[in-house]
Amino acid sequence: HQKAHRTEIRANSFPLHPFSSQPKMAGPPKSWVQVPEDSDFTLQNLPYGIFSNKEGGGRRCGVAIGNSVLDLSAISHLLATVPGLDTSCFSQASLNAFMAQGASVWHLTRKRLTNLLEEGASDELRTNTELLAKALLPLSSVQMHLPATIGDYTDFFSSRDHAENCGEMFRNSRALNPNWLRLPVCYHGRASSVFPSGTPVVRPRGQVHIDKKEPEKGSKFADCKALDFELEMGFFVGGPPTTPGSTISIEDVESRIFGLVLMNDWSARDIQAWEYVPLGPFGAKNFATSISPWVVPYEALLPFRSPAISVQDDPVPLPYLQDPNYDSFDVALEVSIQGKEMAERAVVSRSNMKHLYWNIRQQLVHHTVTGCSMRPGDLLGTGTISGPSPDSLGSMLELSWKAGGSLPLGTSGQTRKFLEDGDSVVMTGSCRNSTGLRIGFGSVQGTVLPAGTVLPDAASPPTATDPTPVPLPPTERFHSFRLFSYWRSTCSWRVRMALAAKRVKYEYVAVNLRKEENRTEDHKAVNPMQQVPVLEFFDSFEGKTVQLSQSLAIIEFLDECFPDKLRLLPRDPLVRARARQLAEAINSGVQPLQNSRLIALISADANGAASGEAFAVRATREGLVAVEAMAASFGASASGFLVGSGEPTLAELYVIPQLTNARRFGVPVEEICPTLLEVERACAGIDWMQEAHPSKQPDAVIE
Repeated sequence: HQKAHRTEIRANSFPLHPFSSQPKMAGPPKSWVQVPEDSDFTLQNLPYGIFSNKEGGGRRCGVAIGNSVLDLSAISHLLATVPGLDTSCFSQASLNAFMAQGASVWHLTRKRLTNLLEEGASDELRTNTELLAKALLPLSSVQMHLPATIGDYTDFFSSRDHAENCGEMFRNSRALNPNWLRLPVCYHGRASSVFPSGTPVVRPRGQVHIDKKEPEKGSKFADCKALDFELEMGFFVGGPPTTPGSTISIEDVESRIFGLVLMNDWSARDIQAWEYVPLGPFGAKNFATSISPWVVPYEALLPFRSPAISVQDDPVPLPYLQDPNYDSFDVALEVSIQGKEMAERAVVSRSNMKHLYWNIRQQLVHHTVTGCSMRPGDLLGTGTISGPSPDSLGSMLELSWKAGGSLPLGTSGQTRKFLEDGDSVVMTGSCRNSTGLRIGFGSVQGTVLPAGTVLPDAASPPTATDPTPVPLPPTERFHSFRLFSYWRSTCSWRVRMALAAKRVKYEYVAVNLRKEENRTEDHKAVNPMQQVPVLEFFDSFEGKTVQLSQSLAIIEFLDECFPDKLRLLPRDPLVRARARQLAEAINSGVQPLQNSRLIALISADANGAASGEAFAVRATREGLVAVEAMAASFGASASGFLVGSGEPTLAELYVIPQLTNARRFGVPVEEICPTLLEVERACAGIDWMQEAHPSKQPDAVIE
């Protein structure tokens, strides 16, 4: 009676996400992009992910539609009209910066993407064949990666059927611990071992009982013999980082959930059995957690809200956990296993997200009730999702127990109590409603490898090899720029051009090298190398002032942080390599050999027998002759610039100042560098390059 009454109330009071609207009863709109009938990635889904081209290239943000991925970095100019959106986030190697921008930006971005992809709506993308060729890529041509840099990962224990089953197995009682119905039980997991789907899972080793019936005999070190999967959903936190001491209320929590993924929280049951008292699992859970690569937006799931299976009335949760719209999502979940000798996968479980007692909103609210800070990209797992029937259980622990000790794998003739080496576990999830609307999560997959296997670097989590993406948009994270510079320093000139190209405002701090102000204690505190340039700025994410030195490091930092402006490092790998080649030829092979300090040292050490300036002239001339030959071989011209990119790159930032410096030493650049001079004349007409010219600097001295 209580359940029927609660369901009747819920049917008339489904809550809506702050930016959602009720689904129309007509058939769902279609996309002009071909979407197969059984596709998870319909127009109503538009999940976000991080991908790279299989043949190489950087990681960036995309949206899945049918059998294609839309490169958001390639269409960022079409998204520039979205209020509040910093489109530079889509060129980054994680979704963290987009997640940080908040629910209003997520909603409006999704609305704009729908407009660009819906049949009969905007033609801006559909009719631009040149852009489409770059931006709409086959899913089969890309490699998927972790969608976020995961700062923290927490796993809950929120399925009542799972909790009662564990109680019956281990304590001979289905009675729950006194706290279970009063708070969402959870533990902190290990973010470093969260892997993208497809990453193999190495069977762990650890301490296990010598004899479970006689624990006093102690433990032994052994391969795990009871490797298990756990069927879960995961969800990513979004919005700006919360401050220590603040909480997220049940009224505001929906605007803090960015999206959901499938999750397999692999478990070593025999290691867990020995270690879990009194603090819970550790090694049994820290070796691998797999997630699906596409993050389904929370907003996309709203048409699939469904009454929860459970009733929270005995006991009633404490006020901060009382969800006035207590419900869940109708996400049909499936687990299958394929052994290495099996011809096809065997379905072993069919469950549903509705079986959670504590929903994901309550989980996030409880996580912050103590004042715990949450950051964009934090990952929370629901815990194993088991239903009441034998075929709806979310782990091998329960499935084999209910099957009497051994679970048949379809019609293969094989059985399992726990996973064997070579077994592949595949989890899928999808939603469908009465209007014909369908969305899905793709899949999360993993194959068990023998204990002791060491994965190659390529199988390591992306967070271990990628540069850490900025967790906030650069315009919010980095500010208060100051450039320590000398007007005639070629290295400083390079950085001034980069700052001008990126339209970054900064305070100019003059350091007079002639007066050796770079050798003062104050400047040594800024740069121990006693050089210029130094770029100083405040990092609001780390909460401290940062100094960067070395022109190449500074320029690459600016190019990564502000990619929506002119790209100084071109996207094409060969063109980018050529730009670096010319820059490094100047940086290592020319500029250091005419450094004023080196000239002085040569003259002093030779006691007048040799001239440091003569050495600098000869070295500069030889170096520029080589750079001229390289540029000519790249097809340099006034229209194509030094590397044929059609616009200035890193190469120009190094070559142009060096030509000016060579003239100071009397090097006949007009005779030996015709190609470089042609590009120099083209650069003379570019406003931002002229802004950085030495003569325009506040400390310039007319000589």
